[in-house]
Amino acid sequence: METLIRQVWSPAVRPLAAEAWRCYNAGATRACIAATWTAITADIITKLVWMADDGDTQAVPFRTTLRSAQGKGLNKDGVRAMQAIEATLLDKAVDFELIDSIGARELERIREDRNLCVHPSLRALGDVYEPRPEVARGHLAIALNTLLTHPPTQGRKVLDEFSTYICDPLFVPTLPHIQATFFDRVRTATRSTIIKFAAKHALLELDPAGRMPAVEHADRMATALLAFAQRDRELVRAAVADQSERFQVLDGATQLRALARLGDQDFFWNSVDEALATRLQSMVDTPVTVSEWDPLPAEHSAVMALILSPFARERLPVLEPRFTSLSWTQRLFVAAERPDPYFVPAVIQLIQDAPSWRSGEQAGLLLLHHAPFLTIETLRTVLGAWCANEQCRRASDMPTFAVHLFQGTAHLGPERAPVFGEFLTKVRAIEGTGDYYSYPALGHALSASGYNPSPEVPTLNGPGG
Repeated sequence: METLIRQVWSPAVRPLAAEAWRCYNAGATRACIAATWTAITADIITKLVWMADDGDTQAVPFRTTLRSAQGKGLNKDGVRAMQAIEATLLDKAVDFELIDSIGARELERIREDRNLCVHPSLRALGDVYEPRPEVARGHLAIALNTLLTHPPTQGRKVLDEFSTYICDPLFVPTLPHIQATFFDRVRTATRSTIIKFAAKHALLELDPAGRMPAVEHADRMATALLAFAQRDRELVRAAVADQSERFQVLDGATQLRALARLGDQDFFWNSVDEALATRLQSMVDTPVTVSEWDPLPAEHSAVMALILSPFARERLPVLEPRFTSLSWTQRLFVAAERPDPYFVPAVIQLIQDAPSWRSGEQAGLLLLHHAPFLTIETLRTVLGAWCANEQCRRASDMPTFAVHLFQGTAHLGPERAPVFGEFLTKVRAIEGTGDYYSYPALGHALSASGYNPSPEVPTLNGPGG
């Protein structure tokens, strides 16, 4: 409840909601209900005025009526005018899509209970209405979830804002922001509309009215879809399934790009039948004419990177043999697409097989990107491969990369220092000491961490080492 109160949209209404919560905690049940209704009326008025100030011409007459009533001051005419405004607030909230008809019904119950709380004469036989504490808490929870935490843009307007956000030239794929702005703070019905919109564009690559290239737009929509899936995976699953028939008849290039975007997600494969899976597998298995020294085209490299997903490996069995058959350069670029624990064995193999100093540096940089996924054993293995391959050991950037790798494996704790110490000892047994390729910077980093390599015979062994 306190988290919801902190999420109340209007700073002016937030203290009113907090006051209702304090009344509840103090046992002032009647006051809690009255304060909750006060927060509701203040919120609707604030939002409708905000919409009028923001250029919504339909909200301008309400603002004019409100200003007129406020101008009459605290007299009979002013009170009557404000009472007339309050009587229509829930209807106005429905008209402007701040709430739906179900929400209006729930908020109407709060108004009725508030009237019973502040007007005890409404009950016959002189009995005073005694609301139960759980009723007050329930009313406040409904007010927060139905109205108070949501911005004043809903329905078509919030969908337009979502589209504008996706097409923004300065778009940054920040999942928590997407979730907070376009999922957490919008009504359930609006959430569904936004998610269906994102699914349609992510799969079908529809033209966003010329605002940006359709393919890039689809990539951004897929990012938003992944953000929404973290909140409600079943809703995303249903939205993607709704587009399955239209997706099945698209051209192969569009289908491959959609596969690259979403093929690591279970909700994508739930919408793919066996016939379409067979077609996708055939396209993935089609050889690409490119030199072994050149990377695959971007869309094919992104598809091959799906090998990291168990969902993709299950539905596309051809992925693993295709990845294994790629050249050294192509495997490196595929693994660089999306660093993942799955690629750690491939990275070790790339370090071992690097055919030149330049290749050794490329493999070393890829290893740095995979540093967070290393264990003590895989670290020992990859350092052994590094030491055994002269093309890695004597590549100009690798002594610096060794220091970065030591820093990048901090999650392994002090246990990693002896492994790097073994690596350093063996390198110096091969290269001698006092030379750039004796990795002095790594030695300094180890000493600074409190580890002093011993002069014992090196025990680190890599493949063939």
